[in-house]
Amino acid sequence: MGDTDYRGIDARYYTDPEIFARELECIFARSWQLVGHRTQVAAPGWLFTARVADESVIVVNDDGLIRGFYNVCQHRGHQLVAADAAEVSSITCPYHAWSYNLSGRLTSARGEDVGELCVPSVRVESMAGFLFVNLDPDAPSLEATVPGIAAELQAIAPDSSERMLTSRRTHLISANWKVAVENYNECYHCPNVHKTFTAGVVTPGSYRITPRGFTIHHTAQGPSPERSAYTRGADSREYGAFYTWPVSSIQCYPGRVLNTFRWVPVAVEQTLLIREWWFDRTEPTPEQREVIELDWDTTVSEDFDLMDSVQRGVASRGYRPGPLIVDPSGTADVHAENAVPHLHALLLEALGDR
Repeated sequence: MGDTDYRGIDARYYTDPEIFARELECIFARSWQLVGHRTQVAAPGWLFTARVADESVIVVNDDGLIRGFYNVCQHRGHQLVAADAAEVSSITCPYHAWSYNLSGRLTSARGEDVGELCVPSVRVESMAGFLFVNLDPDAPSLEATVPGIAAELQAIAPDSSERMLTSRRTHLISANWKVAVENYNECYHCPNVHKTFTAGVVTPGSYRITPRGFTIHHTAQGPSPERSAYTRGADSREYGAFYTWPVSSIQCYPGRVLNTFRWVPVAVEQTLLIREWWFDRTEPTPEQREVIELDWDTTVSEDFDLMDSVQRGVASRGYRPGPLIVDPSGTADVHAENAVPHLHALLLEALGDR
């Protein structure tokens, strides 16, 4: 039986715009956040843009070196790149045609001598092929922040560094980002809500969630091939998910189905979910499409109304934070919520509210 000495945090952490503003500075400007994969910038001149909380960043291959910088012209502030992805030899601002090289240095101001200008850089680091950025130049490295995750991921998805973006779907959740990541990191609701997931993707009795530092590790075994919800599940029965604080997760479903969650905080009560699948090609095969559609139509979409409802509930005058079901062993199964107080502790520590 779970320990119920733990209670949720005050509702204002999900509804107060001032707290959300503090989070942008204290959490999102100082943490590693997933933005993409190295195969998206495999060749010189390839770039993509990504949203990191309230910022837009550019990730680009500069003659073999992967760089990141803010997506903002140093002249009058126009965004330098509007497209999600492009192949370029230089970057020219659409507003006044000032041009920059792929290291972010100004090379032309339409013939004017305006001195040396560079677009401020952001740090980019790789984990098993996936690219993370951090807006804080003094933050510890990604490996120091989430040690060992790359090796654990590659143990169940050995070709993770070669995967390509095959599909992307998005959804604007009408809830605070913490509602979304708390929902993701507990499977206490899974037997009640996610029937396909618990019957055909994992075996509920094997599911374990282990918080550790800035990560939360999910593990499980998939069902036997004849009970799998999708044909690719027969390839491998191991399931693993690696959540990285605050808003990133890399998952490997049975059958080595590699997929990611990115949650982008848009406003105090709005979160953009970016859901991506990574296979060995850019266009899915019929079998891969089956997996993508099954996942989106069941496990992912089944949470949308739930999260919206939780947001309405925590905003209610009648809400009082209730007890959380915590397994004293430190590792939760589908009958406990250990990750939720762990997330609360990370939040309060980051905000200085402990």
